[in-house]
Amino acid sequence: MADIKADIKFKPGVGVDVGTSNIVISRQTEDGKFVNKYHRNMLYPLDINEESEDLLDRSNYLYVKVNNKFYVVGDDALNLVNAIGKGTVIRPMANGILNPSLKESSELLFYIIKAVVGNPIQENEPLRFTVPANPIDRDMDNLFHQMVLSDFFNKSGYSSKPVNEAMCVIYDCNPIMKSEGQEVPLTGICIDAGAGMCNIALSLKGLSLVEFSCTKSGDNIDEQVEKVTGISRSKIVKIKERQLDLDKVDMSDRVLAALSIYYDETIDRVIYNVAKKFQEKTSEMDGEIEIIVAGGTSMVPGFCKRLEARIKKSDMPFKIYRIRHADQPFYSVARGACIRAAADHAKSNK
Repeated sequence: MADIKADIKFKPGVGVDVGTSNIVISRQTEDGKFVNKYHRNMLYPLDINEESEDLLDRSNYLYVKVNNKFYVVGDDALNLVNAIGKGTVIRPMANGILNPSLKESSELLFYIIKAVVGNPIQENEPLRFTVPANPIDRDMDNLFHQMVLSDFFNKSGYSSKPVNEAMCVIYDCNPIMKSEGQEVPLTGICIDAGAGMCNIALSLKGLSLVEFSCTKSGDNIDEQVEKVTGISRSKIVKIKERQLDLDKVDMSDRVLAALSIYYDETIDRVIYNVAKKFQEKTSEMDGEIEIIVAGGTSMVPGFCKRLEARIKKSDMPFKIYRIRHADQPFYSVARGACIRAAADHAKSNK
């Protein structure tokens, strides 16, 4: 977990990216610099017995006890499952929302969020937390997830509002459209490629025109590679984060080859859905637009180059000026949420 020093003075307004894989927060210092903090949103369950209690007593693992189990939290969970060589990590979220198959999902998620976000710096400090758009490829609604999070943050002393994940990338990265020799700000497409979902938004001068998501993102890549290779998902995550380079894939390595294949499948599916969804909006985009990509799944070397190559072969309903990777792809969503929270504070103090 990356730490924020206690002696730094911040402007009011905090952004929280509630991701399937990571919880990321962002604040701005008084001179406008972003300071970020994050924690892996994963757990490893242990039955309560003498053996597990002895393990936890001898380790520095971060864990929480809920009902009849211990849950090791964050990177410690991933390290432990790889060391033990059996079992798998679980997440309090799945496909961008609270995990419906985990009864304790909200309680465990709140424990992780509280550890990262901490207390407000003033009474009813504005906070923006991210929510995904409803997916176009699955019958799923985010309203319950949104209301549960809002209630938690408000009870923690914040004044909270939801904000769309992909629109946060718009606020942080300011895509532009080139039209008749002019640059139109906050206009373009942003893709937040996360673990549970890919969130996509089309913006015109900062106004959201279309918001949607596609399921089967980074976690699905890991799941499919596990199925075809027989390698545990926790080990696949390590390989993906430390060894995969989409510019130079060793196709003789079964895991790297499978990761490359399922990255292509994910990219192609997102491009297809973007083209299909935006057909009716082409009349409003009369120039060349910029596409900005962010999110943890996009951080594999070569991702944006592969995305660009496959977009050029597709039938997009608009002209593309360029494809750009966010300057801080891991933090961009949280930073955009922070920008909106700071705007909420400024508005309330007029």
